Amino acid sequence: MDSADNKKEGAQKTAADNNQNRYDFIIVGQGLAGSVLAYTLMQQNQTVLVIDEEAKTSSSKVAAGLCNPVVFKRLTKSWMIDEVLPIAKSFYRDQEKLLDNQFYFDVPLYKLFVDEKEQQFWKQKSNEPHLFDWIDNKVEHSFDKKHLTYPFGAAKTLQSGFLKTASWLESFKEYLKKKEAYLSTKFDHNKIELRDNSVVWNSYTAKKIIFCEGYQTTKNPYFDWLPFKITKGEVLTVKFKNLELKNAINKGAFVLPYDGNYKLGATYNWDELDQIPTGEGKEQLLKRAARFINDEIEIIEHKAGVRPTVSDRRPLLGVHPEHKQLAVFNGLGTKGVMLAPYFANKMVSLILENEELPIEVNINRFTNTK
Repeated sequence: MDSADNKKEGAQKTAADNNQNRYDFIIVGQGLAGSVLAYTLMQQNQTVLVIDEEAKTSSSKVAAGLCNPVVFKRLTKSWMIDEVLPIAKSFYRDQEKLLDNQFYFDVPLYKLFVDEKEQQFWKQKSNEPHLFDWIDNKVEHSFDKKHLTYPFGAAKTLQSGFLKTASWLESFKEYLKKKEAYLSTKFDHNKIELRDNSVVWNSYTAKKIIFCEGYQTTKNPYFDWLPFKITKGEVLTVKFKNLELKNAINKGAFVLPYDGNYKLGATYNWDELDQIPTGEGKEQLLKRAARFINDEIEIIEHKAGVRPTVSDRRPLLGVHPEHKQLAVFNGLGTKGVMLAPYFANKMVSLILENEELPIEVNINRFTNTK
């Protein structure tokens, strides 16, 4: 993808250039998936209209935005990390230039070992060549031992970081508004009119409507057959009385330095699928934190969101099997910050060049269940 500096500001034609509200693509949802896809299309000189209900909370807005390149439980590389992370970082750096603000931060993520066995397993895995670029082999004891319990030391991941997702989404929304590419309203699926080579919604016409609705796609009559296995997650914003951290840590819960406070997360709930913070979720996070944090914790904020996770833990990309005017870009799950830019490129190649999607993310893998 070309950098923002190399693209003219006029990549998105304004509404005045359109013929009676005609766009190349309508995107439903201005979360992480919809925003990344919108800009990727705009970089290809496609006109877009992003429609969003502007809910106060969503999984994208609640998420801490952590980019962890390894799976701690098995100490394996995160899926496709070699391919997706460089593209993700490049995308967010371009956004920083475009919007004149910093959103992505490189920060080490330290795993605090629970016992000698876990420490030894890390040492063993760190000597495997395919993990040289992703985990450090040095066991450290450099944190505040008075306020942190970690008798078996800690070691860090390499190339980890985080995106201030909510901040970026808000800035990008303002960018879309300036380009007359944003509409704040509830999307009514019943108002879709399918034409031979186009689709109409209210007074807006496009080649395709692309749904980036997060977990709300489970209520989309055109894509409700997709096998989402959605999960509710809760995150706290907290302050510590004495503990000061410059890096992120994880020991059954993550703690991430964030705007002078800390993000503490996250829970996983497959039963209560709403976006309402719960006392149970708060207590669960505080209980986990108490296992390794010996300090007073003040809760500043408590949020919940529903993650658009999928039964096979792979994204959902593709065109509807019966209606070519409708497409979906969704299911990025807990790794969305890392996955979105890479797969937005794949989605754009599909809808502009008809390039085949990788089978592991193509919704065609589920069409026999429809």
